[in-house]
Amino acid sequence: MKTIEEIWKDTLELLQKRMSRSSFETWIKGLTVQRFDAKKKTITINAENEFTRQWLETRLKQVLEDAMEETTGDRYAVSFAVKVKTHIRYSMERVPTRLDPQEEYQRENRALLHEVLDELKSLHHRLDYFEIELSNVKKEMKAVKRPTKVPRPPQ
Repeated sequence: MKTIEEIWKDTLELLQKRMSRSSFETWIKGLTVQRFDAKKKTITINAENEFTRQWLETRLKQVLEDAMEETTGDRYAVSFAVKVKTHIRYSMERVPTRLDPQEEYQRENRALLHEVLDELKSLHHRLDYFEIELSNVKKEMKAVKRPTKVPRPPQ
């Protein structure tokens, strides 16, 4: 007797042949089997989200049941569930209110480092401005010390 993985693989291959590529890729390809009961002739299929689950329930349930029957030779009642993703499950658990002390320390140091770097950039800009102004003052002082010599007309 075939395992559920083999049955599901055969069913997907059959559906891929019968459906358009875009429909198969959109609605069927990402489905996985959540529960399979050979005695009760039921199969629960995981959908990615609630919208997909409703779409499958209203439009493709009969197609899936027919494909399962053709693959196994028995009629299975197909039901759908929404797959709960692991990262969502963990995010719903209680999140610690405080960060790890090491992370908190690094975050504070990072903020302080950015402040210091910003201040240094500002200081550098002010020093550049000061050097330019100092150079201009020196030029003006030289000009005052030695007024431009006006050449005398030849006699």
